[in-house]
Amino acid sequence: MMKKKSLILTLIAVLTFTMCAAGFALAASESDLRNDLDNVEAAQDELSKKMAQIEKDVKEMQKKVDNLNYMINQTTAEINSTEDKIAKKEKEMAEREDNLNERLKVMYKNGSVGFVDILLGSNSISEFVSNMEIIQKIYKNDMEVLETLKKEHEELQEIKATLKERKTKLASQKTELADEKAQLDVKKKELEAEEDKLKAEADRLTAEIIKLMDKNSPYVGGQFTWPCPASRYISSSFGNRLHPTLHVWKFHTGVDIGCAAGKDIVAAASGKVIMSQEYGGYGNCVMIDHGGGIVTLYGHASKLLVSQGQTVKRGQTIALVGSTGRSTGPHLHFEVRKNGEYIDPMSYF
Repeated sequence: MMKKKSLILTLIAVLTFTMCAAGFALAASESDLRNDLDNVEAAQDELSKKMAQIEKDVKEMQKKVDNLNYMINQTTAEINSTEDKIAKKEKEMAEREDNLNERLKVMYKNGSVGFVDILLGSNSISEFVSNMEIIQKIYKNDMEVLETLKKEHEELQEIKATLKERKTKLASQKTELADEKAQLDVKKKELEAEEDKLKAEADRLTAEIIKLMDKNSPYVGGQFTWPCPASRYISSSFGNRLHPTLHVWKFHTGVDIGCAAGKDIVAAASGKVIMSQEYGGYGNCVMIDHGGGIVTLYGHASKLLVSQGQTVKRGQTIALVGSTGRSTGPHLHFEVRKNGEYIDPMSYF
């Protein structure tokens, strides 16, 4: 009897040790996953900063390109206007020359006949001299007008040459900026690819953590409530969309609810907070485990009001609306994951 009792006690001790060891291994595994996730998140944050800087550089460069395009268009308009003025001057010069030549032909036809006509048409020497002076003045005036027109024509040609030179320089600057922008676009695509890999790894680690925490646990969340009481405006739906900051087509893993900064974000269902921290492009983020493999995520918050491990009730305020992380303005990014897979949040309302 004593031997049997001793054996039972030994078995209980071994079983207790085995269960404790298993529990320790589980905790250690979760701890390792969280450390790995922290490292991935840190890499995501660093990458987000680089992406933000490149996006800023691209915007600044685009402004310069737009300004150059404006200047080129203005210069082209000035060149066209100058060419019109040159054409008018040339036409005016041609008309003046034609008029002058016509008068000279009449006045000096057949050599001295014109002078004879003037002499015969004059009643006196003084009248002859007076007529000659008038003719000379007319001729001189025509020559002066022609000289002025030629000078103005030359000035317009110089202006045109200067404008063309300016346009060439502007076009050269535009080409240089286009090359720099192309290099930035290449770098941006490389960072986007790297970001996709990091996000995939973060999602994998998060899914692993969820599997460890949700194993054999029942769903306790209850019916979902709308997570942003102050607004029901959905600015971006679940599924493929043109990314608002990257300007490329990407899969949108949740819904964006546009709302003024500082408004309440509430738990869609009851559960346990498994994350409350800055999380890559999500910015300040809360994740709640509702059991049964269901997890909700609330991103871009301006302020977090709960902490990891805390139990929350459906409708409880957990954060405030903001625009942290990769965001174009104040809104709530709301996600639902089931066993680590993204689910359209609207199917829960």
